Amino acid sequence: MDSLQQFFDLLYMVHSLPLDVQNNIKSLLKSGHPYSTIIERVPGVKKSTISDYKRKWFPNMRPLKSGRKSEITATTKSYIRRSVITGKLKTGKDAIHMKKRLAWTNAHKDWTKDDWRRMVFSDETKVNVWGSDGVKYYWKRPDDKLRFHHLDLTVKGGGGSVMMWGCITYDGPGYACHIYDGTMKKEDHVHILDTTLMDTLNYYNYDPKTIYFQQDNDPKHTSKVKKSLV
Repeated sequence: MDSLQQFFDLLYMVHSLPLDVQNNIKSLLKSGHPYSTIIERVPGVKKSTISDYKRKWFPNMRPLKSGRKSEITATTKSYIRRSVITGKLKTGKDAIHMKKRLAWTNAHKDWTKDDWRRMVFSDETKVNVWGSDGVKYYWKRPDDKLRFHHLDLTVKGGGGSVMMWGCITYDGPGYACHIYDGTMKKEDHVHILDTTLMDTLNYYNYDPKTIYFQQDNDPKHTSKVKKSLV
């Protein structure tokens, strides 16, 4: 076995490159340059030759990562990782919403206090009977045991939920309305505006003709049926 190794070493020495070329390759390998860069900077050298020298000089060197070099910094990677863990990662849709909110703010930046007194905000929301159905997290050290407060009690079927519509005014909250089947159609929305919303306006002595009614751009909120009412 030793004689065979000596033979290959001798064969390698016979076909070895000039010393200055070897030193150039060695320096580039030590600096972490990929094979493609070394081939460009050392004309005539083959990839297999570079690999042989690497095994000879740096037998314990970790292989280089393939593919394109990352265009984001380690700090950005850490931020993304932390955002994923905490569930706060912003998406493209979040950016669109931020742009729309900024545009809405700029459009109303010159409003007076009297203008805001006439504003009525509304929205629908799902209320879970048994806690949140969103993603939940807990923190513990790797060696810590799982404790009771790390667990979340559940019920079969999730416990159910109710869909609610509500509004809020300058003078206080308005009446809420239960959406019985959990899905509000445009006809249901018209009925709510004609009853629950009007009851709220009457309670605070608001004139329906002078208020600003704010809601999102859900299709059922902009339907022809609803517009005919407003």
